[in-house]
Amino acid sequence: MGLTARAVEQAKPRERAYKLADGGGLYLFVAPTGLKSWRANYQHLGKQRTRTYGRWPAMSLSQARQAHQGAKAEPQTSVQTFKSVAEAWLAVKLPSLTNPKHRDQVQSTLEQFVFPAIGAEPINAIVRPRLVEIVQAVQAGRKGPRVETAHRVAGRITAVFDHAVDMGIIEQHGAAGLARVLQPRKVKKPMASIRPEGTGELLQAIDTYDEPVTRLALQLLAYTFARVGELRGMRWDELREDGAVWVVPEARMKAKLPHVVPLSRQARAVLEQLKPLTGRSELVLESPIKPGRPMSENTFLFALYRLGYRGIMTAHGFRALASTVLNERSGFPHDVIERQLAHKETDAVRAAYNRAEYLTQRRELMAWWADWLDAQRLADPRRASA
Repeated sequence: MGLTARAVEQAKPRERAYKLADGGGLYLFVAPTGLKSWRANYQHLGKQRTRTYGRWPAMSLSQARQAHQGAKAEPQTSVQTFKSVAEAWLAVKLPSLTNPKHRDQVQSTLEQFVFPAIGAEPINAIVRPRLVEIVQAVQAGRKGPRVETAHRVAGRITAVFDHAVDMGIIEQHGAAGLARVLQPRKVKKPMASIRPEGTGELLQAIDTYDEPVTRLALQLLAYTFARVGELRGMRWDELREDGAVWVVPEARMKAKLPHVVPLSRQARAVLEQLKPLTGRSELVLESPIKPGRPMSENTFLFALYRLGYRGIMTAHGFRALASTVLNERSGFPHDVIERQLAHKETDAVRAAYNRAEYLTQRRELMAWWADWLDAQRLADPRRASA
């Protein structure tokens, strides 16, 4: 009998790592930390080796079985080309990627920049200087430097060679650390966010925005400090406990785990104002321009531009503002704040427990935050002079 999706989900960490066999050599490896990965053992030149296909839940049971069947079908010879190994790696890698755009990019970078150069060459005959030449050519670009693309190509070349080692096709390779021959990646600047002292003025400006759905969307963003992608797709049927809780499904979460957002009385009041405007739609923030579709991310940004906050505040900036204020002024434990921000927990066991923990404190935190915002709005000098 093979594994079931339920058995995989319910497999709990133990003091020592253990395996759950699925059949045909495929098994689920469960580490003491709680990390679960799909693996298979095989023999090469009289030695046992281990293939790792991917981690659960990013790679489902059915995807792992597909990857395992593909790996077993690979001819284990020393004359495979770079392209044939790359295609085998893609068969394993792509099913684990949930973003269709990312999947296309992973495949297209190899097809565009690498296959024309070394795709037909035996993988065991490709020397490091040839790989350096390829990634540096990508970096130079015909229309100007493409540093970020070059780094991605380098990483994918290295992954293909690693796959060749895992499959027993080659014993070692010279693609490790290939990115060090490239210019450093540009450090992304943090999203613009106002200082806490400017919160009242911003909220007062938002209150004056003329388009009602956009105005209410910005207010809801402030009260929930959710990611814009999470909020844009908010549906009426995601509200629980008579509207006191919003459950964001894992598909819209960065960490691919469901997220609970306790809603303050102020946030619920905003939703009540939205009900007559978008209540006939499944979407809470239906686009005012394109019915049936969510409000675009640019709508939030351009509204802030119109209010005079270009380069000063972004939609993501509400998260930075909340993090700063809650950590410096609220008195709530850091773990509670991080859980509400839905920051990815690096410890898998800790994450599993913390998903359900702190809910009472998080309700209190969200109420405190909403009250703090209202206090800033009321203290804004512009209101006093109006």
